[in-house]
Amino acid sequence: MTRVSLRPLSLADAPALLVLTRRAEGGLGRLPDEMDLPWMEEALSGALRGGLAIGAWDGAHLVGMIKASRMPSVQFQHVLWDLTVAVDPESQGRGIGHRLFAELLANAAALTPKVERIELVVREGLRHAIRLYERLGFRLEGRFERRFRLSNGMYEADLPMALLL
Repeated sequence: MTRVSLRPLSLADAPALLVLTRRAEGGLGRLPDEMDLPWMEEALSGALRGGLAIGAWDGAHLVGMIKASRMPSVQFQHVLWDLTVAVDPESQGRGIGHRLFAELLANAAALTPKVERIELVVREGLRHAIRLYERLGFRLEGRFERRFRLSNGMYEADLPMALLL
């Protein structure tokens, strides 16, 4: 097995990111048929403009990613938001998500202007993800009731969480 390496992502990685996010769609807020290359390029571009985008590579295969964008207003420049993390289903359980977060936090601490807050939103049914976020220091900040409609027509709350640096 090849050792997983982490490196910053670039716009050239958008096609590989699209493949990864389509495979990892169970925890993301879009279905695979809603994901296309222009959408991925726009999402990645947002993170590359003052935020962070990091990939986890097993050889030449992208097995994980994390990205967060800088909020656009000057009054919110201390915040990274719209955080997305995805790990290929076949690579889960190898600590890749935890490593991606550690790399994101280390790099966020070095950004200018200084990042003081990182925000994410997670569907309440993703208990494993919530436990990971809590272990990393994220705190629950509320509930968006009936925000996420599942494919079976049922609803779940989305939970905003934040980490103060």
